[in-house]
Amino acid sequence: MEFTVRGTPVRLTKGTVIVVLVCLAGITYGGYDYVQQSEAVEDAVPVQATIQEASVSHSESRGASDYYVQVEFTYQFQGEEYTGDQLFPGSFSRSYDTRSDAQAAIESYDVGETVTGYVDPATPSEGFLERQAITSPFEFVALGGVVLLLTTLNAIGARKPGAETGLRTGQKHASGRYETLFGVERDRVHGLSTRLLKIAILVIPASMVGVAGVLLVTGAGSGSPVNVQVGLTDPVGLLLGIFLLAVTTLFVSMVLYSVWSFSEYRRLRERIPEPRPPSPFKHPTRLVTICIGNYELDAYGKRIQKTGFAFLVVFFVVGALAQMVLF
Repeated sequence: MEFTVRGTPVRLTKGTVIVVLVCLAGITYGGYDYVQQSEAVEDAVPVQATIQEASVSHSESRGASDYYVQVEFTYQFQGEEYTGDQLFPGSFSRSYDTRSDAQAAIESYDVGETVTGYVDPATPSEGFLERQAITSPFEFVALGGVVLLLTTLNAIGARKPGAETGLRTGQKHASGRYETLFGVERDRVHGLSTRLLKIAILVIPASMVGVAGVLLVTGAGSGSPVNVQVGLTDPVGLLLGIFLLAVTTLFVSMVLYSVWSFSEYRRLRERIPEPRPPSPFKHPTRLVTICIGNYELDAYGKRIQKTGFAFLVVFFVVGALAQMVLF
């Protein structure tokens, strides 16, 4: 179904409607669960709980490792006996980046030990051990919000921007702008950025594999938590230093490539006859459609797509580095 809103075309398909409904349901569920967590924490009353099991499980998906804790305990409330398995209230489980962090979360819960648990009188069968709300539902809300935003932007605006643009050919239409970048010939900037990118892509996983190998050989990567003192001259320290240097190289290479790619987009844009279409970098609906579109793009559209993804990688690396520095 297609219609216009104040002259702006909007296209709805069954797939679009399904994705929007799923995202809205996910956002609603995540928000509802956090509210339920907060109410459970506020209304909780203490009970005596006996630990029956406490362990750590490992989950790996798309190269990322997450650790989860399993705690089972029994408790009594108003004369009834219940069995619980929630460390925190709510239906979301908290994940940990390392096994040692997960084990630290349950180190005070030894099997057979009696500890203080909590119960919301409104739902006595859903006891928990930590009187604290977690932010995992917000991750669910954020994911649903991002997918909803992208789906909405893709549904609004021109259907196939960046296709059959009609670039003028010939030397007289070639742009003389951006012949140099940072005072260096543009082709040299492009070549340097791609070489640095290839080096970083090879070194980052190799350094991580090296760290894992050293920890495995030294026994520091075993199941029990171990405090490892890392020095700059130690093998692990050197490998971590190489990893950080490679991440920095990746960032620099993507910044250089982004600047070069954006300048190349501007040069291509100057070859479009008047009236030119709106710039995708000023109209997010067109940019999203080009970046996630499954139709054939021309040279102009492909350059927009590559530039958009390059900027996305830069923002991602900035966020990752900021998280490492702040946390």
